[in-house]
Amino acid sequence: MAVRGDRALILRRTPFGESSLVVQVLTERQGRVHLLAKGAYRHTSSFYCVLDLFDTLELEWHTPRGGELGLLRAGSLVRRRRWITEDLARYQAAGAALELGELAARPGQADAELFAMIEDLLDALARTGSEGQPSATLSLVVFELAFLHNLGLAPSLERCAACGGPAPPVGADRAAFSAGAGGRLCRPCAEEARRTGRRVGTIPVDVLAAASRLTRPGPYPVLSQDLEDRLRDFVGRFLDYHLETRPASHRRFLAAPNRNAPQRGVPRL
Repeated sequence: MAVRGDRALILRRTPFGESSLVVQVLTERQGRVHLLAKGAYRHTSSFYCVLDLFDTLELEWHTPRGGELGLLRAGSLVRRRRWITEDLARYQAAGAALELGELAARPGQADAELFAMIEDLLDALARTGSEGQPSATLSLVVFELAFLHNLGLAPSLERCAACGGPAPPVGADRAAFSAGAGGRLCRPCAEEARRTGRRVGTIPVDVLAAASRLTRPGPYPVLSQDLEDRLRDFVGRFLDYHLETRPASHRRFLAAPNRNAPQRGVPRL
């Protein structure tokens, strides 16, 4: 059996037998890996209190020939982030990121950018609550926008997704938008997209502007709670449209009415 090692983040933990644990991990250089940690729940185990969610680990394992489940040999903590578990908003945001990591990662296919993005978010969440730090909601929105970019699915937020030209508002404060067409649209392209059967609606301009600002370097802007919530709704719905399955972390807020839908009496495109 080959011996391998790497930095890792635990994506999922599943009890196995009376005292063991199967862990699905995202590694920095080897993609997603499934490992069996024998006796991990025993107090005498070297893995006891090591294989926790949200922590960066250094793992070493045996990989059997022709098998998908490796055998964990050693594990140690690189970075503990215990503060995440002490706040519900931070915990939910961190869990959402791990779930997206599980959906995107592939066995044997390195994705160092995905690993770094999740680590950056977990570090940001561990600091949430300190002076000058963004909220858990805003940190998650930034992560999900970067996640979409990493998948090649980032929405066009300023210019027309179809022709690349200007996409001025279609009303006082809304812009034409189609998730299926790739994002913001100018009026002619919106009408063409609708003729071809794509669903076209409108999104508040301030939501698109805030999302665009979050994709650029520099400190996060100070946003109202209402705008943060509408950003989370917008990015979550766009991401949900492009994923092959709906993440469990999206089901709760996507079951609620769309916060960015036009208000009654506002003309639709």
